[in-house]
Amino acid sequence: MLQTNILFVDATNNGRSIMAEAYFNQHSRGHLRAFSAGITPAPVLDRHILEVFKENNITPDDYCPKPIDIFLQPYSPRIDLIIGFQPSIDQFTLPLFPNQPKITHLQIKPVVERMENVSRKQAVRDCFADMRLVIDRALASGQLPRHEAA
Repeated sequence: MLQTNILFVDATNNGRSIMAEAYFNQHSRGHLRAFSAGITPAPVLDRHILEVFKENNITPDDYCPKPIDIFLQPYSPRIDLIIGFQPSIDQFTLPLFPNQPKITHLQIKPVVERMENVSRKQAVRDCFADMRLVIDRALASGQLPRHEAA
């Protein structure tokens, strides 16, 4: 049975996409694997994201911002589904993937838009909480695959 590979994409891969990858991989069962990438990835992972990962028992050692181009290489895993985050993903043109995976979007407000009245750390926590809820709902409704392979 083949593995279904999901790619979460955001501008910097230092917020919603990397948190979605970590959460999805921690809770997925079966033949699903999540990855994440950014259009213009940040140089390092935000320390507040590392703290939120630790608070949620996610081992942060393997997570770092990555460019989307690495998933276009011949040795890269085949991507079956791309998930962008609105509204910001609409500002970018995604590269063409060889197998033309399905593209869908999730509505999750970015960290920077949450910082008006709270600290960055709290904004990251709030974003992670919203992201968990949205992913759980998308899994329950069938918008995201649960156990089946592509």
